[in-house]
Order: sequence, then C-alpha cells, then structure tokens
Amino acid sequence: MSLGNDGFRVDAVIFDLDGTLIDSMDVYFSIMRVVFERLEFPPLSREEMWGALTEKGFEWASVLPEEVLPRQEEVIARARGIIDEVSPLLFRQEVRPIPGVAETLKEFSRKKMKIGLVTSTPSKHLDVKLLALETFGVGNLFDEIITADDAPQKKPAADPLIECARRLGVLPNRSVYIGDSRVDIISGKAAGMKTVGVLTGIEDYESLKREDPDVILSSVAELRGMIRFDV
Repeated sequence: MSLGNDGFRVDAVIFDLDGTLIDSMDVYFSIMRVVFERLEFPPLSREEMWGALTEKGFEWASVLPEEVLPRQEEVIARARGIIDEVSPLLFRQEVRPIPGVAETLKEFSRKKMKIGLVTSTPSKHLDVKLLALETFGVGNLFDEIITADDAPQKKPAADPLIECARRLGVLPNRSVYIGDSRVDIISGKAAGMKTVGVLTGIEDYESLKREDPDVILSSVAELRGMIRFDV
C-alpha cells in the first residue's frame, strides 16, 4: 500500500483513542478480571475476552457462565457497575501513551494542523482515559472530540467521523482517520476518509489488511513526515 512520495494531502487528521493513542488493551483485561472475581465466576482468558468483541460491541452472552444466562440482564448490569467503579483507578495506574504519540501530536499542533479524536468511549469515562495523554502535555491538543454520546450511531457507522469533520470545518474526503481495529477502518471508509491502520491495538496486520486501509503502520509515530496538510 503505497502513498507515493507526497504522502497524504489532507486538511485534518482524526484519531481513534484506545490502542491507537493510548496503550489500554491490557487494562481492559485487568478490569474484566476484577469483574469476574467479584461475581465469583470462573476466570476469563484474554482470548475469550477479545473473542467477545464484535463490530456491534461486547457480546456478554459468549463469556458468561451458562447457568446465569437466563438472568443475564441483571448480571450484565452488575458487571457494568463494577466496571464503572474500578476503571478510573486501573486506568490511572496502568495506561500510558503509546511510544511516539506525544511527539506526533505536538508536531501536528505546532504546525497548526486540525486534530480530531473519535472514540466509542462514553463521555463520562473520557477524562480518565485522557489523563495518560495529559500527563505528557498533549491531552488538550485536540480541536474536536467525539464520544459515543455525540452521534446517532457509534463506529462502525460513519456518523461520528462525519460529525467530527463537520465540527472541524473540513470535508470528510479531505480527512484521514487513524485506528487500530477493523471497526475503525470500516467507519473511516464509510465516511469517505483516507484510512490508516496501526498495529498497536487488538488487530494484526492480516486482519486490518482485509478492510483495505490506505496504509498500515506499526504505530502513530510513523505518521510524522507522512501527512501533508494544506493549511
């Protein structure tokens, strides 16, 4: 997947958050481990947890013990309550920016580039996730942030990316979206944006390649010098 000598020429760069800017994959397993311990369920493996992630969200029924499935709504509600309780502390303790992210965001900001963030994180959980970036002085560099609460549909629908482009004052086809998952690539392409897959999250190269992004990089750090902004 070649970009040619000029790289991307766009008016805005828009990022996913988890697995793209922050190294948060392990903390989700830590959170789920606590959930299953408190609910007194058998331990959940990493493979089982990642296997429950789908384009529509987390499929609780695939990981809950069979005997609780008849009352799964009640159990899921209890699990989400535990998640809300333990997530802030675990995110503060375990989450860090992916290497090279802070330098990349600072460079784009210094050049007056328009920077967006589109995440499926609910707004009530956003502050604790951004804390890892704020520690490195880059949490406030986004011109616009779209959460799960800011568009009619979440990714893989195009809605949140189109809303971000609208708020940034740019056309979707003059934007590039960077993410670590197939959902990110599907959403970016549905919005008519250029797409970049990064290998710092839950998907491997072959998985991302199946969605045909414009390019796949090892991390966001490789974007430096690749993006050309017409500003």
